[in-house]
Amino acid sequence: MGDWFQSVVDRDATESEAPELGAAILEWLVDEGIVTSDATDCVLGSDTGYPPGPNYHKATGGTDEHLLQLVTNGLDVITKRNVFHSGQGGFELICSACSDRIEVPETWGDAVGEWYENKGPGLLACPRCGERQPINEWEHDPPWGFANLGFKFWNWPALTDDFVKDIAEHLGHRVLLVAGKL
Repeated sequence: MGDWFQSVVDRDATESEAPELGAAILEWLVDEGIVTSDATDCVLGSDTGYPPGPNYHKATGGTDEHLLQLVTNGLDVITKRNVFHSGQGGFELICSACSDRIEVPETWGDAVGEWYENKGPGLLACPRCGERQPINEWEHDPPWGFANLGFKFWNWPALTDDFVKDIAEHLGHRVLLVAGKL
């Protein structure tokens, strides 16, 4: 069956501001009753997840009693450099300058490594227009996010567009929704 996740990824947060922004969004989500403030092991790979609160439906547009019965059903606030992806193989790159769709070049892995290890922006050149863009500015289909801050919801019903926009507004940054299944 597997576990499903949705990550709202902050495309603009710096490493230094990610912890403070993550705490602010978490506080807002707790105040809204979307998650609870009691950290538990309700997310994969961490014991500091936040279970659904009584108003989690504000994020999903509806209730799902199945969610509340799952062991893995919380929010993981990620405040470190991370590559957010669907967990599935195969994707295309879309140049942010000319919108051309390209196959993943051999240099893509090097660019990701450079970005992830914080050794540079991970530049990739578009074979069509020649524009060199940092890896986190390229679009990926399905979406990938290269960021210092993300909010991963485990096994929740689909997050509404309005909820994702609300997070973006609270952050004051561009966000990206990345979903997948393990």
